[in-house]
Amino acid sequence: MTGLRPRGRRGVYTAAATAFTTSALALLATAMTGPQPPPVPLPRVHTAPTAHSTAVQPQGAVLSRSEPVVLSIPRIGLRTEVDEVTRAADGSVALPEDPDHAGWYTGSVTPGERGNAITVGHVDSEDGPAAFYDLGTLRRGFPLTVTRRDGSTARFTVTGIDVWAKNAFPSQRVYGPTTTATLTLITCTGWDSTHHTYRSNLVITAELTP
Repeated sequence: MTGLRPRGRRGVYTAAATAFTTSALALLATAMTGPQPPPVPLPRVHTAPTAHSTAVQPQGAVLSRSEPVVLSIPRIGLRTEVDEVTRAADGSVALPEDPDHAGWYTGSVTPGERGNAITVGHVDSEDGPAAFYDLGTLRRGFPLTVTRRDGSTARFTVTGIDVWAKNAFPSQRVYGPTTTATLTLITCTGWDSTHHTYRSNLVITAELTP
């Protein structure tokens, strides 16, 4: 981001990331701390994992492998560079060093390939709002694009918005493989002013647009 931003509420980054469960490690391997609370997502907060649908999704067209370079979500004014991230020492998906960038997890497919492309981001930092600060204002049907290293553009449509309590985060559901070209965006939400931490994770799911 450019321009001045109000100072964050904490003065230091807080890695409120969600560690993998043992079962999720076999599938694939969340995000951070604002001056004012980030936008609150509309969907209800889940306090426990829910069952997956057993319906088989249509596979549809997909793109070949190419690493993401820029993530754009015009409806919330977001255009940010995408860095490559791996796993942190505690087993969680590492966050990008620059809070104004998104982070694509290299252990997942690239956006547009068949499968689940995992992308994480900070909601705020010591300096104020970060890349994913307004992610909570997304709604189903909103478009987003990922510019890829080969010059192609993967176009997605938001299909799911979920908030999961950190102590009930369904790692296998969120990080697991998919039969379609899926983009999963993850950040924090639900600021707890008493304990000075975020209570939940916001998970946005988007499907490749035909």
